[in-house]
Amino acid sequence: MHKLYIGNLGDSVTAEDLIKTFEDHKIPYSGQFLMKNGYAFVDCPDDHWAMKAIETFSGKVELHGKRIEVEHSVPKKQSVKPVWEASRGEPCCVVGLNAVGHC
Repeated sequence: MHKLYIGNLGDSVTAEDLIKTFEDHKIPYSGQFLMKNGYAFVDCPDDHWAMKAIETFSGKVELHGKRIEVEHSVPKKQSVKPVWEASRGEPCCVVGLNAVGHC
């Protein structure tokens, strides 16, 4: 599956609005639209359809007065903990990284 991020959604946009938009443009999707405040996620069956959705919708289609943005979803980067937290409080030194814990 290829997850898409759909952004710049107005507060009143519903999953049903997105379903209708995808169906009207004959863009297949898999599963449900995961709705958040101002954005959503959905899976496309393959890369071809993901690219087609991006080309078709991004900056070109309006929902409730706002042009939607569609792009490949990128996972959040894992947060990096300082060395002294990552070592569970045990003393450590990191040389050459400009970070030193307790030595």
